[in-house]
Amino acid sequence: MRKAFAALDDALIERLFQPASDLIRYRVDVSRETAACFCVDMASLAWIASRLPKLSIAVTTWDASAGFADMALLLLGMVALVGLRIVFRRPTTAQRNPLRSAMRPHRGIALAMLAADLTQPGVPRLANMADIATLVFAAAALYLGACSQRPPVRLDLPAFAGGSAR
Repeated sequence: MRKAFAALDDALIERLFQPASDLIRYRVDVSRETAACFCVDMASLAWIASRLPKLSIAVTTWDASAGFADMALLLLGMVALVGLRIVFRRPTTAQRNPLRSAMRPHRGIALAMLAADLTQPGVPRLANMADIATLVFAAAALYLGACSQRPPVRLDLPAFAGGSAR
């Protein structure tokens, strides 16, 4: 199972997210770190929107235990997303991105949760749509963060007539 997901994960990075990262860099001049942080910010907003209905019901009914549990879940998710944003803001080496292999389990969990949310029967409510948006943006952030910067262009100067290239 791990090898099958690794092949799917590598294909998603190489065939979808790396070209998208390069296109964003070329068209909008936004680095992959900034694009990944933007996706984390959007996931944070969607997470807040997904937790608000239950939290507001707990507050209006004066249910302290449900309100505390919902607030704790909201804060736990926000701490996780802020931690992810901090990871993406750290500078990485231009040669190899360590997040590609280190974040593979996280990407797998995000994709599995997204598949589970998308296959739920019934009419989607606003909270479900916000959960789906959270997972979509979180997965996009994880994949954009796994993309590598293109290596710098190496300019080989031609040898001058009579000289040698060193």
